[in-house]
Amino acid sequence: METKKKTKKTVIKRIFLTLLFMLTTVILVSSVYIYMNLRTLPKVDSQYLQTYEPTKIVDKDNNVIWEPTDKHVDVLEYDEIPSLYKDALIAVEDKDYWTNKGYSIKGIFNMAFTTIASKFTSKIEARGGSTIEQQLIKNIYFNGGFGIKTTTRKIQEIYLARQINHNFSKKEILSYYVNHLSFAEGDTGIGAVMKTYFGKDVSQYKEKTIPNIAEQAYMAGLGQNPTTYNIYTNPKEGNERKNVVLSIMFENGLITKSEYQDATEYDISKSLKPRYWESEQQRQLNLKYKSYTDEVLARVKSMGYNINELSMTIHTYLDPSIYDAITTMARNDYYYQDGNGGTEEIGVTVINKDGIVLGMVGSRYANDELNRATQRTRSSGSSTKPFTAYGPLLQYMGDTYNTASRFDSSQYLYPGTNIYMNNWGNYTYGNVTIQQALRLSLNTVVARIDDEILGSNRIKTFLNGLSLDTKDTYSAIDGIGLYISTLDAAAAWNTLNNGGIYTEPIFVNYIEFTDGSKKEIPIKRTRAMNESTAWVLTQILRGVVTPESTGASAVITNRDYVGYAGKTGTVGLDATSPSPNVYGNGGSDSWFNSITNQGYSVSVWSGYDSPNESPQVADSFDGPQFLGRDLQLYLNGEKSIPNWNRPKNVIDLGGTGLNANYGISDSKDITQYTDATTLNISSNYNALDGIKDVNTTNNVDIDWKKHLDANQASLYSLYEKDPEVVLNPFIINGELYKLIEKGGN
Repeated sequence: METKKKTKKTVIKRIFLTLLFMLTTVILVSSVYIYMNLRTLPKVDSQYLQTYEPTKIVDKDNNVIWEPTDKHVDVLEYDEIPSLYKDALIAVEDKDYWTNKGYSIKGIFNMAFTTIASKFTSKIEARGGSTIEQQLIKNIYFNGGFGIKTTTRKIQEIYLARQINHNFSKKEILSYYVNHLSFAEGDTGIGAVMKTYFGKDVSQYKEKTIPNIAEQAYMAGLGQNPTTYNIYTNPKEGNERKNVVLSIMFENGLITKSEYQDATEYDISKSLKPRYWESEQQRQLNLKYKSYTDEVLARVKSMGYNINELSMTIHTYLDPSIYDAITTMARNDYYYQDGNGGTEEIGVTVINKDGIVLGMVGSRYANDELNRATQRTRSSGSSTKPFTAYGPLLQYMGDTYNTASRFDSSQYLYPGTNIYMNNWGNYTYGNVTIQQALRLSLNTVVARIDDEILGSNRIKTFLNGLSLDTKDTYSAIDGIGLYISTLDAAAAWNTLNNGGIYTEPIFVNYIEFTDGSKKEIPIKRTRAMNESTAWVLTQILRGVVTPESTGASAVITNRDYVGYAGKTGTVGLDATSPSPNVYGNGGSDSWFNSITNQGYSVSVWSGYDSPNESPQVADSFDGPQFLGRDLQLYLNGEKSIPNWNRPKNVIDLGGTGLNANYGISDSKDITQYTDATTLNISSNYNALDGIKDVNTTNNVDIDWKKHLDANQASLYSLYEKDPEVVLNPFIINGELYKLIEKGGN
């Protein structure tokens, strides 16, 4: 008997110890589990709890020109939230809100019981049991609960909810919750719902009318399932949810019986604003300045800012009056060969001397979202010859070559091939100067300079300084065209306006954040070429916009525009798939770039999106020249424009006016050339004072005539007698060239 008693005690003891061990193990494992789920949680602070309005872009006068159309936010302070809505929300979501500590023991047990019971019977539905604090945590830190294990999330929610309740007042928490609620129609916060759904401001809910009661009841119940209860798409379900909330409001004494009955009968769909009324209005505004704002957003992104995660006001330099005028001009059918309703397209960029982008047009039509002002899929043709050949020649080899140096303009055989390069129309003009070659846009001269004199490295270095094409190698064919945008071109040409200093195109003045801090965007300037090189190029290019040159259609005759220069560019079609020439023979692309000493750089491209399937851009139609000219007239006005100031390192080599020749005394070859340092200048800095030139000591060989061979000397003697002989636009064919060689006239 005694043995049985001992055995029984031993068994009980073992069971007790086993249960104790199991309980200890459960507690230990649970503790570890809870610890592992809590140790990496973020610290709760106002930075995460506050709701920020979406990023927006404003013009120079702080008018909004862009904001997201798929997201509406209207942040309300606690005192701004309608009282009836607050009371209804608490009655529906968390009756003990004002007294609990951020979590509810009753709610936790209720959630646990209904969750387990629902597994065994369909008569019991699982309930959340979450407080407003817990729901706020779920929305902010756990993506609304999507994709996260419920048990793990609940543990974390309770912990963080307790923190929130400890660190913030109930009023603050409720305002955070109300402003963080996500709804359908792209709305965040109840303030946005009031505007988007019902077109009302919070002040309009002060009066306790039946529509106001019904609408607030609906909004108080909408957060549980915004998609299902969306009154736009599901009016029946939306009104039913409204009535459920109204009954709760009546039970809690928030409304009278008659108010309850009348509001129940009221169909809230009658109060709705037309769907997307606000979004459509903003969409049209976004589309109006899309070419510009797309580039702004891209540049802000490149700075490391995520517009979807940060609330920013991006302050730009955009002047709507100037921008709209440029856009209106660019979309005038006058500038297109196919007239009204045609498919010929446009790309335009206008930059002032400080690098500020004044206008950007990416399409001929307002409803087109493609930005052709920034696309780099079309060749620049001859419009970049100043930078692919003549600029680097003067910059690096100006001690040997100058504007009076002569080059053979006959057809050019590509080294190692049986392929020939020709000038437009297969014309040849004998031996010509740089001035003459550039004014007549001769391809063969560029080819000879690039392949036989400069070489790839010099060209690449020069172009890199202008942020143009950055190919590894260059050949004669590359010198005839680069794949750049009108934005690239306008910025490069602006370098000539600024004495050889490249200014990065600038759109953004500063970025303002919600805490009041600002990020100023400096104007970045880099010396790309000597001042002397830039000036000599402008003098040559002044001669392009004359009646006897390729820029004849861009001539300005009724203004005293001495400081006006430009360059045309055309691109031939793919010979394998020629397009119809219904408007006359021509090519796929047409360009005109221009600058004025008043301080404006304008780049215009025109062509068809499918160049080998669409009509040709006829040689006889100079739409880009007309547009570039008229834009300069608009920007510069009636003012006289003097010539650019001549630098001290420029040397006279004879001739007068547009036929004057120059050399430069500060040329330095690339092997000796020191890369310029980028100058970060405040956005308030509008002048170029204080920027130092690159100092060199090399002197030019002024006796340039000794470099001429007998053939060149003979031709030049004719040029001295009659400077117009070679500038004549008519062809100098082979027979005439032989005659000139023999001293004929």
